Amino acid sequence: MRGIITYVVTYENGRWVSRCPSGEVEGVGVASSLSQLERDLSEIHAWAWPENTPAVEFTFDLPEEVAGVVAAYHRQKELAETHARRAAELAVEAAKTLTSHWSEPDTARLMGLSKQRVHQLKVSV
Repeated sequence: MRGIITYVVTYENGRWVSRCPSGEVEGVGVASSLSQLERDLSEIHAWAWPENTPAVEFTFDLPEEVAGVVAAYHRQKELAETHARRAAELAVEAAKTLTSHWSEPDTARLMGLSKQRVHQLKVSV
């Protein structure tokens, strides 16, 4: 077996508990931390499927007030990453455009960057 096995994880009685709703792994996993739970499940996968060990993936079943905060964080993080990628693309475009008109030092001043960074942007592919 290769691929990913997804576990639904909850926090119960001071412990993280995993269940495999698809049935590839029976029973529940219990650990005091998520990293320990992931290590334990990875070891079970390696033992059960030594040739094609599937990865571990978690889906969290959290209380509504916590789940909302986590979901909002993930949405904002994704937006920030999208904006950062676009800003990086625009930095290259701006550096190449501006240096076709002015020197790298003047372009650096206009962009609020170092001369070295403008040069890196200008020569990037």
